[in-house]
Amino acid sequence: MSSPEQPRGQNARTRKMTASANGDTDETSGLTTPRSHEIPLCSSHENGITRLPEEIRSRDPEAYHPKAVCIGPYFRSVRNSPSFRRMEQHKHWCVNRLLERSNHSLEPLVQAFLLRLSKTIKTKSFQQIYAEPVDMTEEEIGMMLLFDGCFIVHFLLRHDPNKGAEHEYWTKLDAGLHDHEYETLQWERPWEWSLVAIDMLLLENQIPFVAVRILFDILKTEHDKAIDLTACARNMFNKYLPAGMRTSTRPIRCQDVRCLLQLLYRSLLPNPKLHTDLMEPPPKRPRTGIDPAKKLDTDGVRITRRQQWRWPLSHFQEPFTFLDIVFSHGKVQIPQLEVSDASIQLLQNLIAFEKCYQGTTSHVANYAAFMDALNADHHDTELLRRKSIFDVQFTPAQPELSLRRRCKQDVDPSSENYLSRMMVDMVLYKEARAGRKKTQTSMSDTAFFAVLADFKGEKTEIW
Repeated sequence: MSSPEQPRGQNARTRKMTASANGDTDETSGLTTPRSHEIPLCSSHENGITRLPEEIRSRDPEAYHPKAVCIGPYFRSVRNSPSFRRMEQHKHWCVNRLLERSNHSLEPLVQAFLLRLSKTIKTKSFQQIYAEPVDMTEEEIGMMLLFDGCFIVHFLLRHDPNKGAEHEYWTKLDAGLHDHEYETLQWERPWEWSLVAIDMLLLENQIPFVAVRILFDILKTEHDKAIDLTACARNMFNKYLPAGMRTSTRPIRCQDVRCLLQLLYRSLLPNPKLHTDLMEPPPKRPRTGIDPAKKLDTDGVRITRRQQWRWPLSHFQEPFTFLDIVFSHGKVQIPQLEVSDASIQLLQNLIAFEKCYQGTTSHVANYAAFMDALNADHHDTELLRRKSIFDVQFTPAQPELSLRRRCKQDVDPSSENYLSRMMVDMVLYKEARAGRKKTQTSMSDTAFFAVLADFKGEKTEIW
């Protein structure tokens, strides 16, 4: 790739810079940081950014394909197609804007970035960043990571939750004084940024977050020293992702992030304080599975929407995500989920992430399986909509059945299911209630026949 402002001689310079990056010299015109500031490699990075198994992709290919921006090498063949051309041009613009605000130029940036990246990932080839070989040269991979990484850095910096008047540059950008390109996109095609945010969270549309961290570390200004990229990313998630998928506030170290999708996944995991018995085996295996929502409601199990308390009571409530389903005193509380193409697509990619990366849980897949059991037909759909558990954003005949069909996954029942105890408690409550009802009915019948017998005896004496 080449910058639009420096098209001539770019390849020759990058070849020289790539050669320097593979050596031991460190001549980067002041863009490097001291070795004590070198960013450690994420411990989970060795497996590389994976590809999607074909058996998963074949179920719904469009769910894993970007619509507005390509990140990384797996969709390189479509980068210059009309759907992606605008954002490809915007990447070059982002590089220039980041260089402008940090008073640096492109050549030293490339040299510093490639050198830092090669030392940090500790591999002989940039090819090893990805789990499968990609048809690109080392130079092409390095430049792709630089331009895609600057695009992500710029996007995240615009969502710094703590930016204020002291950030003079970003304040002017928000006023539209500098950022004409961004403002044009924002006002002419505001919906496109939602597509971009979703695209940046697709399983195969990733670059290692270590590249983003290095670029930010090189290009940051005095005003950026307190910025936490994970906080920026979470703020971006909460702005663009479907309602109900708000992330937790649990701290996640920047160096522990493999890619943006992994950061989202970790930010959505259930609150461990709400599931302290997560790894304990259920007290008793239920004799039956989870009934559909309508049947549970008929059997006396109340289904309600779990809501965030309003301030100031919110300070006394444990934070939760849409995965935090709880059951207590005959009532199952389920956080609201927006049912839309975007939410379904994210669920599919999160489930694929669980299946493709070692060391992950199956929490999202177990959540999808539980919701699938609740939502068996249109009667259950209507009940869940009426209870405000489903917030439907599209209108096919049976939208939630689309959720079931597209997110349905094979989940092995095990003690690792974070919902296992909750489901056991639900079944045991329902069975105990049914037993009490049966006993009460039997006692009522006995009393009725006893009264009837006494009545007949009295009639005999009268006659």
